[in-house]
Amino acid sequence: MKTNASSTALPVSTLFYAISLLAGALATVLLSPKWVVPVMAWVGPGLLLFYFRHAALRYKISWFCLVMLVVQMISAYDVAPFPLPVLAITSVIELLKMLLIYSVDRAVTKRYSHFITTLVFPAAYVSKEFFDVSYAGGAWWSIANTQYAFHWLAQLSSVTGLTGISFLIYWFASTVVWIVERRSKQMPVKLGVAVYAGVFIAAMLFGISRYTIAATADNKNVPIAGVTVPSFEVLQSIYKDVTGKEVVIDPKISISSPELQQINAAYVPFIEHPDAARFPNSFRAIAKLHDSLFTLSKKAADAGAKIIVWSEGNAVATRAMDNSLIMRGENFAAGNKVYLLMAMAVFDSGKIVPATNFLENKTVFIGPDGKLLNVFHKNHPVPFAEHSTPGDGIVPVINTPYGKISPSICYDADIPSGMKQLAQNKTDLLLLPSGDWYAIAPYHSYMAIFRGIENGCTVVRQASGGLSLSTDYRGKTLAQFDFYGNGEKTWNASIPVGHVATVYAQIGDVFPYACIVFVLATILFIITKAVANFIKGKSANKKTGDDVLAME
Repeated sequence: MKTNASSTALPVSTLFYAISLLAGALATVLLSPKWVVPVMAWVGPGLLLFYFRHAALRYKISWFCLVMLVVQMISAYDVAPFPLPVLAITSVIELLKMLLIYSVDRAVTKRYSHFITTLVFPAAYVSKEFFDVSYAGGAWWSIANTQYAFHWLAQLSSVTGLTGISFLIYWFASTVVWIVERRSKQMPVKLGVAVYAGVFIAAMLFGISRYTIAATADNKNVPIAGVTVPSFEVLQSIYKDVTGKEVVIDPKISISSPELQQINAAYVPFIEHPDAARFPNSFRAIAKLHDSLFTLSKKAADAGAKIIVWSEGNAVATRAMDNSLIMRGENFAAGNKVYLLMAMAVFDSGKIVPATNFLENKTVFIGPDGKLLNVFHKNHPVPFAEHSTPGDGIVPVINTPYGKISPSICYDADIPSGMKQLAQNKTDLLLLPSGDWYAIAPYHSYMAIFRGIENGCTVVRQASGGLSLSTDYRGKTLAQFDFYGNGEKTWNASIPVGHVATVYAQIGDVFPYACIVFVLATILFIITKAVANFIKGKSANKKTGDDVLAME
């Protein structure tokens, strides 16, 4: 049904519109990885949508842009490891994409009020998220990640990926606003409520069945251990050797803090000329770090672990140390009859310039016979923050008595398209050494849960600076360990390992592509109608002019 009624402000006060904008902005801030209040995902978008459609405020779009730009900066600060100017640019880009989504929705709903118009807003947001995930930094900003604890809903990602969850959240927002609009005019809403409720209930029934009913009978329970040794002492020692000053690093230090940037700067002369005579404290700290990694790994093996995984880049090493450290790992694995995934950060010496990739961020997978099975290089170094050469894009798979094992590293799991190889290879166990910081913990670990659900495998994410987490193909937590707790940073657990086929592995990103087609068709329809109305108006004006001339 066509109507222009929605183009006028609803009969509420100006103060209410201001409150809806500020409340929506606050809800969005609370969805930042620094805080993560999951229920806000179901609140914020609806408040912002109501404001954008109906606010009777002067300069309402300007107010929207100002408030949401501030929101973007607050939400991303300390989360994205970018310099402030880069963060400002990315926030402006994000705001422009958001503005486009709300504008497209407004262009449709000010002319039409049928329930089908509620699909425009979620389809547009899913299109944006899919673009971001594919080309602009990965899954970080998908609102679906905030629902990691809503296990029944999370199962939908085994069919649609993250986008199906995002669609339901944003569709809830547009449906609620649609109901408010129609109820204010005493118009029926039962059909719309029934459609959304029916879809949501169907998703819940699927999620309940998948989460509560185990789908595999051939899972193997494997004793697995995670090991992390904090590397702060290495950084403190390098700083002392370079500056002659003592420093104590707070484990919860902000990644954006000037203090940490100053400490990190001390790395440069050490990396360029790693001389043992010049940097005695640094080399002693690195040797102590290596010894600690093997000591904790020995404890894990003695406790029965058959697979041991270190956290990302935990074994810091110069190029000269590389081969000897790997040989030590081979001897350890053979002596203790374990699979050992060494996570190493090996750097090359030489002059560092802005474009230099001086770091090798890799894993070395060694079998219980001491043979080197695989060397994997991180496929997706963090943009603007990591000076390492990317890998070849392949996620390897290694056949073991415990199933097919695939290693990958941290940010790689934020790129769902790359992780689809897990399903293609029928991987049973993803070993994911990772490195986080306080502002993004434990959120970043929870994000990885969805890769296991999408691809039907067990995930073991061993993290420094965050939450080490093991989950099964349903996202059900099997073991976890908090880096910020007291004591040694290690855990042992018997983990069920196995692979389950998923719909998402078969159909891929059909759902987001369908949303993109729907949005493009909607935009084309709007443009076509506008052009037709313009031509019709011109024709009417010409006819009126001709009639006047004829009368004269």
